[in-house]
Amino acid sequence: MQVNLAARAAAAEAKRAQTRDRLLAAAERVIAEKGVDAASIEDFVAAAGVSRGTFYNYFPSLADLVAALNQSIAASMGHLLDALPFDEDPARDLARRLHLGFAMAIRDPVRGWVLLRLIPAGAARQSLMEERFMAAFARCVERGRFRACDPRAASTLTFGMLRMAQRDMLVGSTQPEKAIELIAMLFVAFGLDPEDAAAISAAAAEGAYDTAAT
Repeated sequence: MQVNLAARAAAAEAKRAQTRDRLLAAAERVIAEKGVDAASIEDFVAAAGVSRGTFYNYFPSLADLVAALNQSIAASMGHLLDALPFDEDPARDLARRLHLGFAMAIRDPVRGWVLLRLIPAGAARQSLMEERFMAAFARCVERGRFRACDPRAASTLTFGMLRMAQRDMLVGSTQPEKAIELIAMLFVAFGLDPEDAAAISAAAAEGAYDTAAT
């Protein structure tokens, strides 16, 4: 009987990918509950239902696991953001992307807490999102929608607000609808007319939760 080596190799690779995904899913649950610093390899092993040896076959250290989780989340978020239709008005385009960020965190509270808890770990995901923001902010300035200012200062203001508001929403002290007002206020700070900012933020929030659920 002939052995189909290619099929066997493909099956082994598929099984390996499934185990890796299981470890990453377990890592999300553990980090959402405990954070990075308080979590141990034993926590991840128990949550994934694998042996310690299996863990090390995939991730030589906890830092490797966190890096892989960062990359996985960045890819997932990037896919949703890139799938949004482009809007000719850069302010509307940016508002839709910011609202989608809120919606992704609230739709999936585990992912929402992971997004917050990875920040002290120096997540590469954060750098990627901030680079996207600064490019979008620059388009708003070029088109005269926002006034010129240091894009890194604008990024600090935006992501500081997003992280605090996201935390408040996850603990239930602020309702998700508050994001409409917060993003409108942010755009006013960047130079947009208050009525224009309110209308753009309200319109951008529509459909954000449906998009986040896909």
